[in-house]
Amino acid sequence: MSEPVRLTIVVGADGRIRAETHNVVGELCLPYVQALEDLLDATTVDSDYTADWWKTVAAQVNTDVQQLGVHE
Repeated sequence: MSEPVRLTIVVGADGRIRAETHNVVGELCLPYVQALEDLLDATTVDSDYTADWWKTVAAQVNTDVQQLGVHE
């Protein structure tokens, strides 16, 4: 069973908002960014991929390597 999607939203003393998705793999996080912008009436200034996204990239690379028949 997969973990439920979780969002962390932090509002700083200066009014800046930091948000992060958890348990969302790959580009499935992108709709959450738009939803957060709409809910918070905010615009993304800076973004970065989480560890969940990088896990997906690594899995895809492994799949691609296997499909090419490359062996370590």
